[in-house]
Amino acid sequence: MQFTTQMKIDSCHKEFLEASTQYTGTLRARLLTSLLKKESGTELKKKYIAEYGVTARQFNSLISEVRGIISSAEELRKRNIEEAKIRIASCKKRIKTLEKKLKDCSPACGINGNRSPRKSVKFAIHQKKRRQGILEARLKKLQTKVSICLGGKKLFKAQYNLEANGYESHQEWLEDFRRKRNNRVFYIGSKDESFGNQNCQLIGNKLLIRVLPHLQAGYGDCYTIANISFAYGKEEVTQAIAKKQAINYRLIYKKKNWYLQLTTQREDAPQITRKELGVIGVDLNPSHLSWAEVNRHGNLIAFGNIPTPLQDRRSDQVKATLGDAIKEIVEYAKKVQKPIVVEELDFSKKKARLREYSVRYRRMLSYFAYSLFFLMLISKALRAGVQVITTNPAYSSLIGKFKFMSMYGLCTHLAASLVLARRAFGFSERLPAKYALGLAEHKYRHVWSFWRAFSKAVSNREPRVGLVSRQPGANPSSLSSTPGLTCDS
Repeated sequence: MQFTTQMKIDSCHKEFLEASTQYTGTLRARLLTSLLKKESGTELKKKYIAEYGVTARQFNSLISEVRGIISSAEELRKRNIEEAKIRIASCKKRIKTLEKKLKDCSPACGINGNRSPRKSVKFAIHQKKRRQGILEARLKKLQTKVSICLGGKKLFKAQYNLEANGYESHQEWLEDFRRKRNNRVFYIGSKDESFGNQNCQLIGNKLLIRVLPHLQAGYGDCYTIANISFAYGKEEVTQAIAKKQAINYRLIYKKKNWYLQLTTQREDAPQITRKELGVIGVDLNPSHLSWAEVNRHGNLIAFGNIPTPLQDRRSDQVKATLGDAIKEIVEYAKKVQKPIVVEELDFSKKKARLREYSVRYRRMLSYFAYSLFFLMLISKALRAGVQVITTNPAYSSLIGKFKFMSMYGLCTHLAASLVLARRAFGFSERLPAKYALGLAEHKYRHVWSFWRAFSKAVSNREPRVGLVSRQPGANPSSLSSTPGLTCDS
């Protein structure tokens, strides 16, 4: 697994860092233009070594970074194209619904000076068609070519309205834009090179940087940055150097300071969890994380909720909140030696249709950081030797609500986490007999098809389900709770 750590560099090295990044940024911009024109990398390497005096290894660092920028932009372009198509389809669907509504509207006048219902619907259709035209134009532009602006498009466009963006002159903006565009230099590593990198090496607490030929007259062949000490990851860095692993370095300017970033591969901890002992199902919700522990037979052993309030919080606060919750559940999984089961969720399509949902639903989706939660969980679990199992979340909330909620006296989210845990063992979760009586019997249908039919049947009028009874031997008071985790009883 990839590992990255960073530290702040003393400001006394500012002159050398600015000179290095400025020259590298100029070469990066020229190389980006050449690669977008599909020029050969081999020919470009010969050209840059001859004309700009860079070494072969320095060019490899440069072209690796530029290809990464292009690859990232291409992936983002593909995602934006898919999102634009989803939004256009959603817009067309909404227009059809409004046009159907327009036919049923009466031409009566509005009350108290308000618009008539017919005029309001006509106005909504007009605005939706305008929105559709904007989206179609955006899609056409995205399908034409990939667009990359080193330094950022937002800052680039700021030159056309200097006063509104806080600039007194175009020259002031230009200096700021160049500083943002030329804010980093990358040194690619290799396992067959000494200390994992030929151009930048960490030896003890000193960083030795091979100076670009263009700058050697002022800084010599090698530049040294002393007192290198990372706040975290010291053991990983020491092991990577000892094992002769490839180490990548990046010098970057951000938040008015210079930073050194070190990236290498970290070996995952040996797996200590066993599915034969049972699993822990985890269900993330906008306000809390629900978990349910089962044994190898799928029987509930323990359950609980961990608060994760994410609404109205900054990104760093969201990460801290999720990190604390993940740490808690991973440590418990490590203690009981059971894998963690989570659902495979992708909200990209739903988030692309945000305009068509209610304000409350839009707010919930915007704050629901499932992708961040999943990545942080994988990272933490791999370091702890805990296996993470993903499963299809289809009908998990519905099954939990109508099958296990009254049985164990759980809330809907805890019941859903129990369904996820049982699904890791392949339990089919048939529809309870009291609900299946009204559905047509079919021997060869998948069990989920019955749940789909049942979901449609209860969508308009939902049967009352409460804590009516408990199965023998399923008394919640007999279920164990875990110190440190908030349990529901």
